[in-house]
Amino acid sequence: MALLRKRAKVEIEHDAGAYAPGWDVPDQFNFVRDVVEVLGRDPLRSGLTFVDREGIVDRKTFHELAGDAARWAHLLRTRLERGDRALIAVGKVPAWHGAMLGALKSGVVAVPCPDTLRARDLAFRIRDSRARLVVADRSLEVEVEEMRHQVDESVSVLYLDEALEELRRYMPVAPTEDTSASETALILYTSGTTKDPRGAVHTHAYTWAQRSQAAHWLDAHEGDVVWCTAGTGWSKAIWNSLLGPWSQGAEVVVHESQFDPEERLSLLHRLGVTILCQTPTEYRMLGRLEALGKTHLPRLRHAVSAGEPLNPEVIAGFQDALGLTIYDGYGQTENSLLVANTPAAPLRPGSMGLPTPGHDVAVIDERGQVCPPGVEGDLALMGRPPTLFAGYWEAPEETEAAFRDGWYVTGDRATRDEDGQLWFAGRADDVIISSGYRIGPFEVESALDEHPAVAESAVVGVPDADRGQIVKAFVVLRSGQEPTTRLADDLQGHVKAVTAPYKHPREIAFIDELPRTASGKLQRGELRERHDELGAVPTTPLALVPESQQPDEPEAPVGRTRRSEDEVERARAAAVAAVAAAVERARLQNEEAAARRNAERAAQPVPDGQDRVAANAVLLQEVEENARREADEAAEAQAAAEVAERARVETEELARAEAEEATRRATAEAAERERRDAEAEAERERVEAEAAERIRVEAEAEAAAAERIRLEAEAAERALAEKAEEQSRLDAGVAAERERLEAEQRARAEAEAAAAEHAWLQAEAAAEQERLEAEHRAGAEAEAAEHARVQAEAAAE
Repeated sequence: MALLRKRAKVEIEHDAGAYAPGWDVPDQFNFVRDVVEVLGRDPLRSGLTFVDREGIVDRKTFHELAGDAARWAHLLRTRLERGDRALIAVGKVPAWHGAMLGALKSGVVAVPCPDTLRARDLAFRIRDSRARLVVADRSLEVEVEEMRHQVDESVSVLYLDEALEELRRYMPVAPTEDTSASETALILYTSGTTKDPRGAVHTHAYTWAQRSQAAHWLDAHEGDVVWCTAGTGWSKAIWNSLLGPWSQGAEVVVHESQFDPEERLSLLHRLGVTILCQTPTEYRMLGRLEALGKTHLPRLRHAVSAGEPLNPEVIAGFQDALGLTIYDGYGQTENSLLVANTPAAPLRPGSMGLPTPGHDVAVIDERGQVCPPGVEGDLALMGRPPTLFAGYWEAPEETEAAFRDGWYVTGDRATRDEDGQLWFAGRADDVIISSGYRIGPFEVESALDEHPAVAESAVVGVPDADRGQIVKAFVVLRSGQEPTTRLADDLQGHVKAVTAPYKHPREIAFIDELPRTASGKLQRGELRERHDELGAVPTTPLALVPESQQPDEPEAPVGRTRRSEDEVERARAAAVAAVAAAVERARLQNEEAAARRNAERAAQPVPDGQDRVAANAVLLQEVEENARREADEAAEAQAAAEVAERARVETEELARAEAEEATRRATAEAAERERRDAEAEAERERVEAEAAERIRVEAEAEAAAAERIRLEAEAAERALAEKAEEQSRLDAGVAAERERLEAEQRARAEAEAAAAEHAWLQAEAAAEQERLEAEHRAGAEAEAAEHARVQAEAAAE
């Protein structure tokens, strides 16, 4: 049987070496055996609260989670060996936790990925990690099947609905692989800048070490309810939806639906969340709600943020509204939380904070020397703490390039002040961080360059008030392509189709050429600096309109406008050409006529008998006559030119008028279209607003009902408690009275027994006295009788 099969040693085992000081890493560690199953010894201890898309709440105990892990371990062992890779593309549902725990328990290397990846993204990760199994949500079926056509290797696919059906056949107990701390546990893929994403390898020591950030930054303890809103394909979900809170004995919240600010506020209250971990974008969206200041969240005591720098004004807004401080933190896929603001130190808004315990973080220069305060340099980590990755998957050269004289260089720039506080300066590479998502420009550029209209492209992140940054694409078109709004919309849709939707460019600028250095290297910095100057083509807001509802842009108005402009240009050019030809023809005709007449005069001989003076006079007269004729012809040519010029002007005016009319018609049609679109958008917004209002009212009603039920339950519980207390008090009184009566009865019985014993003793004494007296009398009588007998005998003698 697979369960009894001897497990092969994991393919990749990394030398743990000497961990950085302060880390007491056990030699053998398995998160399921050493954390989840220990917590599961209490069958009633809650470990996970799940809220589905309909708002239905379900809870799982640690005992049930341990059973899920065992069932998943059975399932994985039927398909994989210890050390094999399994790509897990499952959304925010408890099955993700079960699959991840099952992989850890069975020694399988989990490769968690976002459930929004496209076929090409999945195919790359399958080829790179050589995963033998894909566990995916059924919603990814189209992309997964396309991925199968793109990969050469044989890979098995198990859809989640099939897996859940199969899991029912397995027992909720299974043996755990005794994994060493240095064995590979996870491969988490990063976002690259000039190349494909890289797989950061993490060991089982990493799963043990997440308890540190959970204790010092997340501040999680037994009894806490932690809600980390990160997607399941991101490292922060590994930190705080899986490993960290459970390492501290806390409960986690999982919410399947997309982010809705009002719903989130309601759920925070309804679920009794004590610790919130979300992105700065989500905090900004919550901060804009008028209801925030009126919301009562008595249990929410701590909030953290990571993924991008948090605006100081957002921190101040939450302090004013809820009296709650948001503690910003910094970490990467390659490591854990390295720098953070924590309750243990004064908060400086805008600062990254201080290095977290166990992490020697500094700002260094190109030589690996620590920079003095105020000098910008590379943010780097010294040593090998267990939170640091073991290396990039099968990429030793890239792994080596990430280190400098013993320092791991994060790729970010920062400064340090006199008090040791670190301040983020910017990214050394070009990774875009939008709404907490890390987006590699190379992935977006690769998608854009596949479009037949694109010659080349460059992608950068530009500031955005809501998302921190947004993706902006600068596109050079192929010859014959026109930079239109429709094309920009088409490019956005194309990127969304071939890669994850959150990566699509929200702004597109068409430019003639990309800025490059003399060696041909793309200058992204110049594009970031000039992005306002270079502008952007207006595009349909894809993020707000579902793809199935995106209307096709009408072609007629744009086409008519362009054809009218072309007709104007052609008419104007024809008029100019006609006038120029007429003038040229008149000039040539005049020159030819003058040359002909001069030649005729030169060829004529002087008549006989006529002297040369007379001939010259005749010739002069003829010249004058010719001059007058040429002047008349020139005047006629000028008149013709003026007529032609007037024709040209009239033609241009007619063409201009036609163009203006066409433009006016196009503008009117566009305005009408915009009006209709605005009305449709307004109607859609109205319907959505009504739906949202209805949902809000229903939610409030549900919340009120739930609150009423809670209050009634609390009242009932109090009444029962009071009744129980009163009954207990009465029972105690009755018991005390019973004991008193019994004591009295015992005392009375003892007194009666004592009296009876005394009477018996008196009777015994009286009887003994009577016996003695009787014996004495009997003796006296015997003596008297004997004396009498003796006397009688004496008398007789």
